[in-house]
Amino acid sequence: MNNRRRPAVQTTPLIEDAGLFKREVRDVPVELVPVFSRNSRGDLVVKGIVRPEAEIEVLFAGRRTREAAGLVARMKKLRAQGVRAAMNGHDAMTQIRQLRLPVQVRGTWRFSFRPDASGWEIKSYQLIAAQWAFHDEDGVTVLCGWPPAAPENRVQDRARAARARQAAARARQSAKAR
Repeated sequence: MNNRRRPAVQTTPLIEDAGLFKREVRDVPVELVPVFSRNSRGDLVVKGIVRPEAEIEVLFAGRRTREAAGLVARMKKLRAQGVRAAMNGHDAMTQIRQLRLPVQVRGTWRFSFRPDASGWEIKSYQLIAAQWAFHDEDGVTVLCGWPPAAPENRVQDRARAARARQAAARARQSAKAR
């Protein structure tokens, strides 16, 4: 199979965001669980839970992967606190799903299909994150990521340029007439 991906140096934020955010961008409150993985493209995938207790994957893709380092560090500290609590005999912290970090994610939804053990396709939901906000250990809100790059409206830009050319031509004609 041919690899039709552009080289990373040719991918602009506009091209990247046009491929990622094809649907409406929404604000979604998510509780992230400190379970991380990477997909074939090298994007960060984190397990999350949205109301009513539905498990999803939150995807930090492309240039936003580096921005998620602070969030990953915060969740690793949360996991370490849970391990310490479990070692001290706290029963509630023995399950990783009990460790949750509330995060406000601005992103778009997409479906992901994966085969199960019997070969049937299972549909799961992924939330592609554009921006996210969470509280650090001191309680300060940390905002990371970027809003999706808006495509240029070329028709509107051409009309604006045409009006500017017409105004310049009228100005030249009125200057000649004097």
